Amino acid sequence: MKLILTTTCAAALLGVGVLGAQSTNPSNSSKEVTQDTKTITNSGSTTTSTDTVYGKIEAYNQNRSIKVSVPGKVVTSKSFDLNAKNETVNVAPNLKVGDWVSIQQMTGNDGHKTLTIERTHERASR
Repeated sequence: MKLILTTTCAAALLGVGVLGAQSTNPSNSSKEVTQDTKTITNSGSTTTSTDTVYGKIEAYNQNRSIKVSVPGKVVTSKSFDLNAKNETVNVAPNLKVGDWVSIQQMTGNDGHKTLTIERTHERASR
């Protein structure tokens, strides 16, 4: 009886340790959503592709680049160029490493990209 109780307690503690280790990794709390939208009107149709990443800032070089955590086992971060040509960039003020952000990258029918970075508290539910 003591052996079964000891084994059960050890397994429970091991499980809590594994779950605790997973929640400290920012990529486990990140998420990425991709959406394609087609709008049809009398004057024609337009297609917009939107990729939204919710992640923790790992590196940030103001007006140059930002690197955030993303969900995944092979690739756990994604970088964005903040001064790319043919791209409009909107960045929330006072961002710093460790902040949680949502980064929305929209590509219009004409190929023009719009990158919007906002502070957020949203994380993936696990």
